[in-house]
Amino acid sequence: MAVLDDDHVIYLQVIESHQRVKLAAAMGQRLPAFCTATGKAFLAFIPESRVKKILGTSLIKYTQNTHTELEDLERDLRETRERGFAISEQEYEKDINAVAAPILAADGYPLAAIAIAGPSFRLTRERMLLLGRTIQKVITSITHDVGLTALSNMVPRNGSWQ
Repeated sequence: MAVLDDDHVIYLQVIESHQRVKLAAAMGQRLPAFCTATGKAFLAFIPESRVKKILGTSLIKYTQNTHTELEDLERDLRETRERGFAISEQEYEKDINAVAAPILAADGYPLAAIAIAGPSFRLTRERMLLLGRTIQKVITSITHDVGLTALSNMVPRNGSWQ
């Protein structure tokens, strides 16, 4: 689970897989929002003015799959909104894929995101499309258990956790 902090995401909670070949973000780790599934799950749902500010910065090409062209990023975010979850296929690290969905407040603002990341040989596009829907079901359960009002009051909307 992660939150958006300016133009990066910060991982608050990490659960490691039991698979022998695995990866995990570290709690507190910051990753760029524009090329991670977690970050794109936020960018697809925050106000457009803030997205333009984030995407207007110098975007680093981490892998050959990293989208740095504004047109490509806008198309990806549009697809993310339509699907309800984001996909990253080796955009931040080679051979690593991820899928993430936002926890949205009642007004549609993303409060946090839940992601699954793994080796691309295991986390194929087809698998990510299935897992994206599963993450959405988990988020629905979380919002019912905790309540959107309580969640909405916990997360700053100015973009920074400082």
